[in-house]
Amino acid sequence: MTEAKTSSPVRRRPAGSPLIAAGSSLAKAHLFDLADQMGLRFEFVELDESGKVKIPGDAAKAAEVELLWCHGRFLGSWVMSAINSLPSLDWVHSDFVGVDGLPLDSYLKRGIIITNGGENFARPMAEWVMLGILASAKQFPFFVRNSDSAKWDTSRELAELDGSKVLLLGLGSVNSLVAQMCKGFGLEVVAWTRTKHQSLADGVSRQVTGDQWLSEIASADYLVVGLPLTAQTRGLINREVLETVKSEVTIINLARGALIDEAALVQALDSGRIHYALLDAHSVEPLPPDSPLWRRRNVTVLPHHSWSSPKITTNSIERFRSELTLWLSGQPLLDPVDFSAGY
Repeated sequence: MTEAKTSSPVRRRPAGSPLIAAGSSLAKAHLFDLADQMGLRFEFVELDESGKVKIPGDAAKAAEVELLWCHGRFLGSWVMSAINSLPSLDWVHSDFVGVDGLPLDSYLKRGIIITNGGENFARPMAEWVMLGILASAKQFPFFVRNSDSAKWDTSRELAELDGSKVLLLGLGSVNSLVAQMCKGFGLEVVAWTRTKHQSLADGVSRQVTGDQWLSEIASADYLVVGLPLTAQTRGLINREVLETVKSEVTIINLARGALIDEAALVQALDSGRIHYALLDAHSVEPLPPDSPLWRRRNVTVLPHHSWSSPKITTNSIERFRSELTLWLSGQPLLDPVDFSAGY
């Protein structure tokens, strides 16, 4: 489990008073179940599809809502509308991660704490990363096309993973698990992080910070982008960077589309410098039908769906339950968003 961090909200209502929460109808159903299991008393304000109070008679109660559970909702326009509708809000919990686009300065002034889903989606997303690495090494898209066209072709030489180098940009819950998985394949893993970690994560051969990743990228066989989108990381993988990557590198991005300059990426794909790209995050979503990323032999486009798993709902509820227990007891929460860092 992720180590608890230092920030925690302080519940302003008296201890023992009913918990006043808000969310969608889906959150309401699960919160009732949790309340029964945990012996809690609570009142609930249901929000509509626009994030506003659904029942007019709940307007007065909405002014006292202290907790917003964004169950099943991405941190976007619905969440912003909901927060604006709840003037006494203390704590917002999302099942997902990524707060780019939210007015964090405004929420900081209001004293709102935001927690995210943490490692909820780490395993299915890490498995997609490994699938991308293996698909590239074994040229799986090539054989899928041949299978579809009944073509027998043994001309391709296939790579092994042992001894190849993976450069992880970011070492959050997804890439930390990727590093562990890479270890079993004999891959050398270099991880770039914003700050130096006290100890190496399992599977990481070396850690670099600052601009050191730029000297690593020229020898990396696989580049895995797992960073939050902030003012500092937007467009990080630009034309200059792509001109320095190792010939026939594989790029995997399951994080945010705007981390990569898409026009420069297309040019690098056209030139053959990039052997293969697995992309689950795009600058514009849904990806427009006329995007140059579609219908490419060396690109697999995912519809921002690498997080999908039958375990997600259960994991999300259990994560919220853990955070709720800590919040009610005034203890540090597991995954608070660092407003100054932007993630």
